[in-house]
Amino acid sequence: MSSIRITAKMPELPESPPPIFTLRTPRVNEKALQDLARTFKLKASEEAGSTSRDTSSFTYSEGAFDLTLHRASGAFRFKDRNRWQIDQQSNVELSDEDAVKLARAHLNRYKLLPEDSKVLRVSRLHVAVAGPDRKVEDHRVIDVAVCLQPVIRGVPVDGPGGKVTVYLDHEGKVTCLDHISRRIGRVYRKVTRLHSPQYAVDEASRKWTERGIREVEVREVRFCYFELGWNDEQRHLQPAYVVLATLFGPDKRIKTDEIDVTPAAVNHAGRIVPLAPKKRVAQKPRERTGRG
Repeated sequence: MSSIRITAKMPELPESPPPIFTLRTPRVNEKALQDLARTFKLKASEEAGSTSRDTSSFTYSEGAFDLTLHRASGAFRFKDRNRWQIDQQSNVELSDEDAVKLARAHLNRYKLLPEDSKVLRVSRLHVAVAGPDRKVEDHRVIDVAVCLQPVIRGVPVDGPGGKVTVYLDHEGKVTCLDHISRRIGRVYRKVTRLHSPQYAVDEASRKWTERGIREVEVREVRFCYFELGWNDEQRHLQPAYVVLATLFGPDKRIKTDEIDVTPAAVNHAGRIVPLAPKKRVAQKPRERTGRG
């Protein structure tokens, strides 16, 4: 059995269990793409731009702008190819507070601001130039990213999805916007009871033991609604525990970060994380046999 060392503080649970929601089927086609493009003040016409498609997404391009809409999730990215993460020889001096205010204002203008949200993080992209003596001569921030986390009935949405990220340049203008936040429908099922956070740790421990992992440090346990990423279909949004851990190798020199997700509701609606695709096993060629 795996040796588990828990350094995390267990999350506080809401007084009444939050329900499981149905997620609306994403509207993903060329008309939806054009309607979304007009949200960003693009002309969205065959004369003004072009549309390309592949198995996972549609992309509309107009001038320097690309808008990509993902088929499975309805998530989208709007970016300016000429400015997003491109060094314009400028320095972003926005404070975290100002960057958050600007990001919320832009999302509100586009009618994309979540009804309730909290700041997940504010990050900056740094560039630097070093001289022959390796001394840094020019260090600047070329963009700042504000990532907002939707909150539903007091419970944050976590996972690969459940995020709205706005990238800003030195003028506070949007250079890119990532929107991975599915539309909530009606309540699918009331949750009768929640498992304890320790249940999630025990479930993760069972999986680690089956894999032969001997030592684990659990760094954090989160209670949240769990949302999948860009190219994942998802029918329900339901409560979950996210366990963040470090797995140690036999000699303790090799460390691997691990994330395990467990349904929090006793009467949960199926799996939260889809099964990993099975690896194909190459079949040996059949031997020919002569006929007697």
